[in-house]
Amino acid sequence: MAFLEKIANIISYLPFVASCYSGIATIFMLHRVDKLDKNKLFPNENMKVSPEFLENFIRGLMENGYDFISLDELYDILKSGKKVKKKIIFTLDDGYKDNFYNAYNIFKKYKIPFTIYVTVAFPERKAVLWWYIIEEIILKNDKIILSDGKVFYCRTPNEKVDTFMNLRNIIMYELEQKNLLNELRNLFKNYNINWFEKNEELCMSWDEIINLSKDPIVTIGNHTVNHLVFSKLSENEILKEIIEANEMLEDKLGKKIEHFAYPFGDRKSVTKREMDIVKRLNFKTVVTTRFGNIFHKHADFCNCCLPRIMLTENFKIKDIGKIRRRRIVYW
Repeated sequence: MAFLEKIANIISYLPFVASCYSGIATIFMLHRVDKLDKNKLFPNENMKVSPEFLENFIRGLMENGYDFISLDELYDILKSGKKVKKKIIFTLDDGYKDNFYNAYNIFKKYKIPFTIYVTVAFPERKAVLWWYIIEEIILKNDKIILSDGKVFYCRTPNEKVDTFMNLRNIIMYELEQKNLLNELRNLFKNYNINWFEKNEELCMSWDEIINLSKDPIVTIGNHTVNHLVFSKLSENEILKEIIEANEMLEDKLGKKIEHFAYPFGDRKSVTKREMDIVKRLNFKTVVTTRFGNIFHKHADFCNCCLPRIMLTENFKIKDIGKIRRRRIVYW
C-alpha cells in the first residue's frame, strides 16, 4: 500500500513539474504560412506551416486554456514579475508576402496579436534570398560545380538536401557577409543567376507592411537590413544593419520600433559578443532562435536573448510543457 501511495504522489506531482518546465509563456517562431510543396526541399519547406495547420493549432491552444499576448504585454509581465502561465506569443521572421495574405487573415479572425520582424531589404526589393535561389539550382541539376572546383552531387532527394545544407554552411560561415552578393556571384559564376528574382514573388511590399502596422494586433519588429550572419560582421557593421533598419521602419510606419530578432539567431550566428552589442540599443525585447520557453528569470535578458520555439507542421501542443534540461536559455 505504501508503494502505491508513493506512485500516486508522483503522478499527482507530474502536472506541477510539467508546468515548472513549460514556464510562463512560449514565443513561437514562424517564417511562412502557405501551402506545403512536396516537390521542394525540406529545409525550406520546414520554414512553412500551412494555413490549415495554423488555424487548427490556434484552436487547439484555445481549447487547452492558453491565452495570446503581444510582445509588449510579455515585456510588461516580465518587468513587473506578474504571476501568469500559459501565455502564447506568435512571431514571424523576415517579411514574406504570405504573412499578409494568409497569416494575417487567420490571426485577425481570432483577434490574436502577432509580430512580424521585417528585413527591410524585402520591401526594398534588394533581398538576396539565396536559400530559395540555390534550392532551384539544386532541383534542376544532378550536380553543382562551384567556381573553386568543389562538386556537390544532387541526383537523389537525399543528396539534394545534403547539398543544400552543405551550400548553406558555406554561404553562412565561409563567405564574407558584408560583401555577400559579390561573394555569391563569384562562387556560383558557372550559373546564370538573378539573385533578386524572388523578391517580387515572396516579399511583402512597403504598402502591405504599412497596412499591417495600422492594425492594433500587429507589431512590426526589426530584423536588420540584409539578414546577414552577425558573428561574421564587425561591431560597426552590426550596428549599421540594425540602426539603418530601425530608421527606415520608423520613417515608413511613423512608429517607434522596440522589438528585434537576430538573423538566423542560432549559437553559431549569435554569440555573447553580438548580444552585448545589441543590448546597448535598448530594445524592449530581443529574440533568438534558441529553443526554450519563457520564465520570469528572462526579465534579466529581455533586451538580448529571449528563446523561441519554431512552429512546424509536426509540432504538438503537449510538447510545450515537456521537461527540458535547461530551463533558461542564455548564450
